[in-house]
Amino acid sequence: MARYETPLSPSLQDNTSVLVEYYFKEVCGMMSCYDSKLNPYRTTISNLWGSSPSLYYVTQSMAAACLAEVSPGLSLASGRLRDQAVNALWKESKAGPTDTSSLLALVMLGFSLCWHEPSKLGQSEFELLAETLIHLEAQQDNLAMADKQKRFFFYNSLVYWRMLLSFVSDQDLPSAASSGTVQPQPPRFPNRNDARMPHPQTGIGVEVLEVVGQVGALVRKERKRIRRRQHSSRHDIEQSVAAIQIAEQLHSRLCKIELPTEITVMESGDDMTPTDHLLKAAEAYRCTGLLQLYRNFPDLLLQDTASASPSAWLEVPGESGPNVPDDSEALHGTWLTCLALHILDLLQDIPITSRSRSIQPLLLVSICSELSMTREFASLDSLVERPVASIASSSRLKAKPTMIDILHARRLVLSRLASFEGILAAKPIRQMTVLVRETWSCMDEKQQDVYWIDIMVEKGYETLMG
Repeated sequence: MARYETPLSPSLQDNTSVLVEYYFKEVCGMMSCYDSKLNPYRTTISNLWGSSPSLYYVTQSMAAACLAEVSPGLSLASGRLRDQAVNALWKESKAGPTDTSSLLALVMLGFSLCWHEPSKLGQSEFELLAETLIHLEAQQDNLAMADKQKRFFFYNSLVYWRMLLSFVSDQDLPSAASSGTVQPQPPRFPNRNDARMPHPQTGIGVEVLEVVGQVGALVRKERKRIRRRQHSSRHDIEQSVAAIQIAEQLHSRLCKIELPTEITVMESGDDMTPTDHLLKAAEAYRCTGLLQLYRNFPDLLLQDTASASPSAWLEVPGESGPNVPDDSEALHGTWLTCLALHILDLLQDIPITSRSRSIQPLLLVSICSELSMTREFASLDSLVERPVASIASSSRLKAKPTMIDILHARRLVLSRLASFEGILAAKPIRQMTVLVRETWSCMDEKQQDVYWIDIMVEKGYETLMG
C-alpha cells in the first residue's frame, strides 16, 4: 500500500517518524479501554494511516498534543497537524465518509480536539458520524460481515461520544437510535459461541452507556431550566412532571440491564485489562447513572420501580408512602454519599495500570458532589430500595459514612486524576481536576450541597471527560 505523500513543512517532516512512533507506542492505547492486536486504533490504523490523508495527519496531531506537555515546541505543530487533519477529513466527507479510514479519522479527530483545547467538544464531528451511521443503517439489507462489524463498531463509538457530550452540551444530540432505526446487533462470529467482543470505547457496557447518556441530557437540561426559572407556572409544573416521568423510565431501564458474564466475553488480548475490569467499569457507569438520577429526582428513592406503576406517587399529592422516614433529607444525602463511595470502591478494584482508565474520568468527576463534609448522615435500614445487585451487596450501605471515609475518598479521586493526567491527554484531565476542587471548595465554604454540573456550567469547565 503506497504511503500518502503530504506537503508538510520541513520542521513537521522532521517530526513525522517520531510522532507516528509515539502514536503506536502510547497514544493508540489512550483511545481504547484495552490495547492488543485486537485494538483497531492500533492494528487497523497501522494498515491505513500511510494511504489516508486524514489518518496521516490526525495520528500525528494526537501524538504532538500529548508530547507538547514535555516538549512545548510541539504545541504549534500539534495545532497545524490538527488543522490539516480537519481539512483532509472535510474534503473526504464531501464524497461521503463511509470508508473505514475516514470514519476512524472522524472519531479520532472529534475525541482529540479537547487534547489541544479542553473546551473543544467535537460536536460537528459527532453530528457527521451520526448522519453517516443513519445513512448506513438505511442500507442494512444484505450487508457483508465486514460491513456489519464496521456499523456495529462505529455505533458503539457514537453511543460513548453521545454519553460524554450529554453532560457538557446543551445541543440536541442526534443518534442512530433516535432516528427510529434499530440498534445494530453485534455480528455473529463463527466458532466463537457468540462471544461478545469488547469495544474500545464502550467496553462491554454499550446498553448502560446509551441510558447514561440520556440521563446526562435530562439532568443537564433540568438543572439549566431550574436556574432560569423566575416564577412558578402551569407550564413549569408540566415540565417538572414530564422530567420526573422520564427519570423514572431511565431508572427502570438502568436497573433492568443485565451485563454479560465473564465467560460470555471474548478476551481482549490485553493482560493488563482482563474482562473483570471492563465489567466493573460498566457497573460503575450504571451506578453513576443512578446516582445522577437520585441526586436530581429524590422521589425515585421512595418507590420500588420494579413493582410500582410509573409516576404512581404523583397521583396522591401530600401523602407519603409507608417507607418514607421523617428525616428524608438526611436519608437522601446518606444514600447519595454511600452510592458515591460504592462507585469509588468499584474503581479502586481496578488497578491504575488497567487500560480501562481511559473510560474512568467521568466516573470520578460525577461523584465529587456527594463527598460532602457537612451532611448529616442517617441509617439506611428504613430504606427498602436496593435497585441492583452490586448496590444491595455493598458494605457501604450497611453503615453511615464517617468524616474519614469522605476525606479518604476525596484524596483517592484526586490521586486517580493526577495519575491520569500523566498517562492520558493532560489538558482535559487538568480541567476536570479544577472542576472537582472548585466543587469541593464551594461545598465547604457555603456549608451546603453543591452540584458539579452547576459549577461546570457557571465556570465554563465543559470538556470531554473520557
